[in-house]
Amino acid sequence: MVEGDLVDLTLPSLLQVMSRECSTAILRVQRGVDHGELYFAEGVLVHAVAGPVTGDEAACELLGWPDGRFRLARDAEPQPRTVTDRLARLVIDADTARPGASAKQSGGAGERSGDEQLLHDLLTQLTRLEQDTTRLQEGKVEGGTVAALLLVTAVVNSMVAVVTARCSDPGVLPSHVLPRLAEEHPYTQLLGEERDRISVATAAGVLKSWKNNAESRDQLYLELCRALLDVLTFYGNTASTFFKSNREREEWRATFSLFVDGLTDAINRVEEEPAETPTDKPKEKAKEKRR
Repeated sequence: MVEGDLVDLTLPSLLQVMSRECSTAILRVQRGVDHGELYFAEGVLVHAVAGPVTGDEAACELLGWPDGRFRLARDAEPQPRTVTDRLARLVIDADTARPGASAKQSGGAGERSGDEQLLHDLLTQLTRLEQDTTRLQEGKVEGGTVAALLLVTAVVNSMVAVVTARCSDPGVLPSHVLPRLAEEHPYTQLLGEERDRISVATAAGVLKSWKNNAESRDQLYLELCRALLDVLTFYGNTASTFFKSNREREEWRATFSLFVDGLTDAINRVEEEPAETPTDKPKEKAKEKRR
Protein backbone atom coordinates (compact mmCIF):
# COMPACT_ATOMS: atom_id res chain seq x y z
CA MET A 1 0.00 0.00 0.00
CA VAL A 2 1.25 3.48 -0.92
CA GLU A 3 0.12 6.69 0.74
CA GLY A 4 0.94 10.31 0.01
CA ASP A 5 -0.08 13.95 -0.27
CA LEU A 6 -1.73 15.36 -3.41
CA VAL A 7 0.32 18.52 -2.95
CA ASP A 8 3.45 16.50 -3.74
CA LEU A 9 1.95 14.31 -6.47
CA THR A 10 -1.32 15.34 -8.12
CA LEU A 11 -4.03 12.99 -9.33
CA PRO A 12 -3.27 13.55 -13.06
CA SER A 13 0.32 12.48 -12.38
CA LEU A 14 -0.86 9.43 -10.44
CA LEU A 15 -3.15 8.46 -13.31
CA GLN A 16 -0.21 8.52 -15.70
CA VAL A 17 1.77 6.28 -13.35
CA MET A 18 -1.12 3.82 -13.10
CA SER A 19 -1.48 3.74 -16.87
CA ARG A 20 2.22 3.27 -17.47
CA GLU A 21 2.44 0.39 -15.00
CA CYS A 22 -0.80 -1.22 -16.26
CA SER A 23 -1.89 -1.49 -12.65
CA THR A 24 -5.02 -3.14 -11.31
CA ALA A 25 -5.68 -1.23 -8.11
CA ILE A 26 -7.88 1.14 -6.16
CA LEU A 27 -6.84 4.73 -5.49
CA ARG A 28 -8.65 6.24 -2.49
CA VAL A 29 -8.50 10.01 -2.02
CA GLN A 30 -9.67 12.18 0.84
CA ARG A 31 -9.94 15.93 1.26
CA GLY A 32 -11.35 16.94 4.61
CA VAL A 33 -14.70 15.17 4.97
CA ASP A 34 -14.91 14.48 1.22
CA HIS A 35 -13.59 11.26 -0.21
CA GLY A 36 -13.59 9.31 -3.46
CA GLU A 37 -12.28 6.20 -5.16
CA LEU A 38 -10.74 5.54 -8.55
CA TYR A 39 -10.60 1.94 -9.77
CA PHE A 40 -8.12 0.68 -12.37
CA ALA A 41 -8.02 -2.51 -14.40
CA GLU A 42 -4.67 -3.10 -16.14
CA GLY A 43 -3.93 0.62 -16.18
CA VAL A 44 -7.35 1.72 -17.43
CA LEU A 45 -9.63 3.80 -15.22
CA VAL A 46 -12.89 1.82 -15.23
CA HIS A 47 -14.86 3.14 -12.25
CA ALA A 48 -14.91 6.32 -10.17
CA VAL A 49 -16.91 7.36 -7.12
CA ALA A 50 -17.09 10.80 -5.52
CA GLY A 51 -19.81 10.87 -2.86
CA PRO A 52 -23.10 10.10 -4.63
CA VAL A 53 -21.60 10.70 -8.08
CA THR A 54 -20.06 7.95 -10.22
CA GLY A 55 -18.43 7.55 -13.62
CA ASP A 56 -16.89 10.30 -15.73
CA GLU A 57 -18.40 13.08 -13.62
CA ALA A 58 -16.89 11.66 -10.44
CA ALA A 59 -13.48 11.15 -12.07
CA CYS A 60 -13.36 14.73 -13.32
CA GLU A 61 -14.46 16.05 -9.92
CA LEU A 62 -11.68 14.18 -8.15
CA LEU A 63 -9.13 15.30 -10.73
CA GLY A 64 -9.95 18.87 -9.76
CA TRP A 65 -8.80 18.43 -6.17
CA PRO A 66 -5.65 20.58 -5.64
CA ASP A 67 -4.83 18.94 -2.30
CA GLY A 68 -5.73 16.07 -0.01
CA ARG A 69 -4.39 12.61 0.77
CA PHE A 70 -4.28 9.47 -1.32
CA ARG A 71 -3.90 5.77 -0.61
CA LEU A 72 -3.10 3.26 -3.33
CA ALA A 73 -3.89 -0.42 -2.84
CA ARG A 74 -3.01 -3.06 -5.44
CA ASP A 75 -5.27 -5.81 -6.80
CA ALA A 76 -8.64 -4.20 -6.39
CA GLU A 77 -11.80 -6.28 -6.65
CA PRO A 78 -13.59 -6.24 -10.05
CA GLN A 79 -15.78 -3.16 -10.42
CA PRO A 80 -18.56 -2.05 -12.79
CA ARG A 81 -17.39 -0.03 -15.77
CA THR A 82 -18.81 3.45 -15.26
CA VAL A 83 -15.98 5.51 -16.79
CA THR A 84 -16.36 5.66 -20.56
CA ASP A 85 -13.21 7.57 -21.53
CA ARG A 86 -9.71 6.09 -21.45
CA LEU A 87 -7.14 7.28 -18.96
CA ALA A 88 -5.22 9.40 -21.44
CA ARG A 89 -8.37 11.30 -22.38
CA LEU A 90 -9.14 11.98 -18.73
CA VAL A 91 -5.62 13.29 -18.11
CA ILE A 92 -5.89 15.63 -21.10
CA ASP A 93 -9.41 16.89 -20.40
CA ALA A 94 -9.40 16.88 -16.61
CA ASP A 95 -8.69 20.60 -16.22
CA THR A 96 -11.58 21.59 -18.50
CA ALA A 97 -13.93 19.61 -16.27
CA ARG A 98 -12.87 21.28 -13.03
CA PRO A 99 -15.38 23.39 -11.13
CA GLY A 100 -13.52 26.55 -12.18
CA ALA A 101 -13.51 25.74 -15.87
CA SER A 102 -16.76 27.55 -16.66
CA ALA A 103 -15.48 30.59 -14.78
CA LYS A 104 -12.38 30.52 -16.93
CA GLN A 105 -14.41 30.55 -20.12
CA SER A 106 -16.33 33.59 -18.89
CA GLY A 107 -13.17 35.34 -17.70
CA GLY A 108 -13.91 34.73 -14.02
CA ALA A 109 -11.71 34.06 -11.01
CA GLY A 110 -11.32 30.37 -11.91
CA GLU A 111 -8.96 31.19 -14.79
CA ARG A 112 -5.92 28.92 -15.02
CA SER A 113 -2.57 30.50 -14.15
CA GLY A 114 0.33 30.60 -16.59
CA ASP A 115 2.14 27.81 -14.77
CA GLU A 116 -0.99 25.67 -14.59
CA GLN A 117 -1.56 26.09 -18.33
CA LEU A 118 2.07 25.26 -19.06
CA LEU A 119 1.91 22.14 -16.90
CA HIS A 120 -1.34 21.10 -18.59
CA ASP A 121 0.24 21.53 -22.04
CA LEU A 122 3.38 19.59 -21.10
CA LEU A 123 1.47 16.73 -19.48
CA THR A 124 -0.80 16.56 -22.51
CA GLN A 125 2.30 16.22 -24.69
CA LEU A 126 3.66 13.40 -22.50
CA THR A 127 0.32 11.61 -22.66
CA ARG A 128 0.50 11.62 -26.45
CA LEU A 129 4.12 10.45 -26.43
CA GLU A 130 3.20 7.67 -24.02
CA GLN A 131 1.48 5.93 -26.93
CA ASP A 132 4.86 5.54 -28.64
CA THR A 133 6.40 4.19 -25.45
CA THR A 134 3.58 1.66 -25.21
CA ARG A 135 4.20 0.54 -28.79
CA LEU A 136 7.84 -0.15 -27.92
CA GLN A 137 6.92 -1.99 -24.73
CA GLU A 138 4.38 -4.19 -26.48
CA GLY A 139 6.68 -4.99 -29.39
CA LYS A 140 4.43 -3.33 -31.95
CA VAL A 141 7.27 -1.56 -33.77
CA GLU A 142 8.28 -3.56 -36.83
CA GLY A 143 11.80 -3.16 -38.18
CA GLY A 144 13.89 -4.02 -35.14
CA THR A 145 16.42 -1.64 -33.62
CA VAL A 146 16.48 0.74 -36.60
CA ALA A 147 12.74 1.37 -36.43
CA ALA A 148 12.92 1.66 -32.63
CA LEU A 149 15.73 4.21 -32.92
CA LEU A 150 13.65 6.30 -35.33
CA LEU A 151 10.66 6.16 -32.98
CA VAL A 152 12.73 7.27 -29.98
CA THR A 153 14.09 10.12 -32.09
CA ALA A 154 10.54 11.23 -32.93
CA VAL A 155 9.74 11.31 -29.20
CA VAL A 156 12.84 13.41 -28.50
CA ASN A 157 12.04 15.80 -31.33
CA SER A 158 8.55 16.35 -29.96
CA MET A 159 10.12 17.69 -26.77
CA VAL A 160 12.68 19.68 -28.76
CA ALA A 161 9.81 21.35 -30.63
CA VAL A 162 8.01 22.26 -27.39
CA VAL A 163 11.08 23.84 -25.81
CA THR A 164 12.39 25.69 -28.86
CA ALA A 165 8.93 27.12 -29.51
CA ARG A 166 8.91 28.71 -26.05
CA CYS A 167 12.55 29.75 -25.79
CA SER A 168 14.38 32.13 -28.13
CA ASP A 169 17.81 31.36 -26.67
CA PRO A 170 19.93 29.82 -29.47
CA GLY A 171 21.64 27.74 -26.79
CA VAL A 172 18.67 25.36 -26.73
CA LEU A 173 18.91 24.54 -30.43
CA PRO A 174 20.20 21.02 -31.20
CA SER A 175 23.18 22.48 -33.05
CA HIS A 176 24.38 23.93 -29.73
CA VAL A 177 23.14 21.17 -27.42
CA LEU A 178 24.65 18.14 -29.18
CA PRO A 179 28.31 19.27 -29.00
CA ARG A 180 27.96 19.93 -25.26
CA LEU A 181 26.38 16.54 -24.57
CA ALA A 182 28.97 14.77 -26.74
CA GLU A 183 31.61 15.66 -24.16
CA GLU A 184 29.95 13.27 -21.69
CA HIS A 185 28.45 10.73 -24.09
CA PRO A 186 30.65 10.13 -27.17
CA TYR A 187 27.87 8.33 -29.07
CA THR A 188 26.09 11.70 -29.29
CA GLN A 189 28.57 12.44 -32.09
CA LEU A 190 26.59 10.03 -34.27
CA LEU A 191 23.50 12.21 -33.84
CA GLY A 192 22.98 15.03 -36.28
CA GLU A 193 20.91 18.19 -36.61
CA GLU A 194 18.61 19.17 -39.43
CA ARG A 195 16.25 22.15 -39.40
CA ASP A 196 16.52 22.55 -35.62
CA ARG A 197 15.65 18.90 -34.99
CA ILE A 198 17.65 15.80 -34.09
CA SER A 199 18.60 13.60 -37.04
CA VAL A 200 19.71 9.96 -36.78
CA ALA A 201 20.18 9.33 -40.49
CA THR A 202 23.86 8.50 -40.03
CA ALA A 203 23.28 6.40 -36.91
CA ALA A 204 20.42 4.49 -38.52
CA GLY A 205 22.58 3.85 -41.58
CA VAL A 206 25.35 2.42 -39.39
CA LEU A 207 22.87 0.14 -37.62
CA LYS A 208 21.27 -1.01 -40.84
CA SER A 209 24.58 -1.93 -42.46
CA TRP A 210 26.13 -3.44 -39.32
CA LYS A 211 28.18 -6.50 -40.28
CA ASN A 212 29.43 -7.62 -36.89
CA ASN A 213 27.58 -9.92 -34.52
CA ALA A 214 24.08 -9.15 -33.28
CA GLU A 215 25.24 -8.57 -29.73
CA SER A 216 27.53 -5.70 -30.69
CA ARG A 217 24.79 -4.25 -32.91
CA ASP A 218 22.33 -4.32 -30.03
CA GLN A 219 24.92 -2.62 -27.82
CA LEU A 220 25.33 0.12 -30.42
CA TYR A 221 21.56 0.58 -30.51
CA LEU A 222 21.43 0.93 -26.73
CA GLU A 223 24.27 3.45 -26.68
CA LEU A 224 22.58 5.53 -29.36
CA CYS A 225 19.32 5.45 -27.42
CA ARG A 226 21.14 6.49 -24.25
CA ALA A 227 22.53 9.44 -26.17
CA LEU A 228 18.98 10.32 -27.28
CA LEU A 229 17.74 9.98 -23.70
CA ASP A 230 20.43 12.45 -22.63
CA VAL A 231 19.07 14.88 -25.20
CA LEU A 232 15.51 14.25 -24.03
CA THR A 233 16.51 14.82 -20.41
CA PHE A 234 18.20 18.10 -21.32
CA TYR A 235 15.05 19.44 -22.96
CA GLY A 236 12.83 18.13 -20.17
CA ASN A 237 15.00 19.91 -17.61
CA THR A 238 14.97 23.05 -19.72
CA ALA A 239 11.17 22.93 -19.78
CA SER A 240 11.20 22.94 -15.96
CA THR A 241 12.92 26.34 -15.99
CA PHE A 242 9.84 27.86 -17.65
CA PHE A 243 7.86 27.52 -14.42
CA LYS A 244 7.70 30.27 -11.82
CA SER A 245 5.94 28.13 -9.22
CA ASN A 246 7.88 25.41 -7.38
CA ARG A 247 4.78 23.25 -7.14
CA GLU A 248 4.18 23.01 -10.88
CA ARG A 249 7.91 22.75 -11.54
CA GLU A 250 8.33 19.79 -9.17
CA GLU A 251 5.23 18.07 -10.52
CA TRP A 252 6.61 18.36 -14.04
CA ARG A 253 10.00 17.02 -12.96
CA ALA A 254 8.45 14.04 -11.17
CA THR A 255 6.14 13.17 -14.07
CA PHE A 256 8.84 13.67 -16.69
CA SER A 257 11.22 11.45 -14.72
CA LEU A 258 8.62 8.67 -14.68
CA PHE A 259 8.12 9.08 -18.43
CA VAL A 260 11.87 8.78 -19.10
CA ASP A 261 12.06 5.69 -16.89
CA GLY A 262 9.21 4.11 -18.83
CA LEU A 263 10.82 4.95 -22.17
CA THR A 264 14.16 3.55 -20.98
CA ASP A 265 12.49 0.29 -20.02
CA ALA A 266 10.74 0.13 -23.40
CA ILE A 267 14.02 0.72 -25.24
CA ASN A 268 15.66 -2.17 -23.41
CA ARG A 269 12.85 -4.52 -24.44
CA VAL A 270 13.33 -4.04 -28.17
CA GLU A 271 14.66 -7.08 -29.97
CA GLU A 272 16.34 -7.07 -33.35
CA GLU A 273 14.49 -8.89 -36.10
CA PRO A 274 16.43 -12.01 -37.07
CA ALA A 275 18.50 -11.43 -40.16
CA GLU A 276 18.56 -13.93 -43.02
CA THR A 277 21.53 -16.23 -42.61
CA PRO A 278 23.66 -17.37 -45.57
CA THR A 279 22.35 -20.94 -45.13
CA ASP A 280 18.77 -19.78 -45.59
CA LYS A 281 19.17 -18.97 -49.28
CA PRO A 282 20.30 -22.46 -50.43
CA LYS A 283 17.38 -23.94 -48.50
CA GLU A 284 14.96 -21.65 -50.28
CA LYS A 285 16.48 -22.52 -53.66
CA ALA A 286 16.19 -26.23 -52.88
CA LYS A 287 12.51 -25.78 -52.04
CA GLU A 288 11.94 -23.97 -55.33
CA LYS A 289 13.60 -26.82 -57.29
CA ARG A 290 11.45 -29.44 -55.56
CA ARG A 291 8.37 -27.44 -56.53
